[in-house]
Amino acid sequence: MDKMSLREAVKFFDVSRPTLQKALKSGKVSGVQDGKGQWQVDPAELSRVYPPRGSEVVKAESALPGNLSTQNRGLPSSVDAEVSALRAELEQERIRRGAAEARLETAETLAEAQARHIDDLRRMLPAPGAAPQGKRWWQR
Repeated sequence: MDKMSLREAVKFFDVSRPTLQKALKSGKVSGVQDGKGQWQVDPAELSRVYPPRGSEVVKAESALPGNLSTQNRGLPSSVDAEVSALRAELEQERIRRGAAEARLETAETLAEAQARHIDDLRRMLPAPGAAPQGKRWWQR
């Protein structure tokens, strides 16, 4: 499909012109400016970020009820089994995430303790360029 102008993109996709211009300038959406400074955008690139205006998918999603977990009673047993397996997998991922967060917290605490220790050691060092105390070997 050919590239479309901003005006056509605003009409076809569910986005305003200023939002689309910001997305182009920030790099969220890629496009090309012609010699007159007008943007040309690939429709596939826009559909990656913005839904088409009045699309059936958007209408269907907005018509869905809020809690679908109580409405899967009439589904085949294979779907119920898949939902149960996915819930178990999700719970395992939550457990892994909790363990990873605990490891991260431990590592951050260790890093802070090591930084304090390094600061203490730096304070013990003599200042750079300071003369050593006492007489030098040739002055004895």
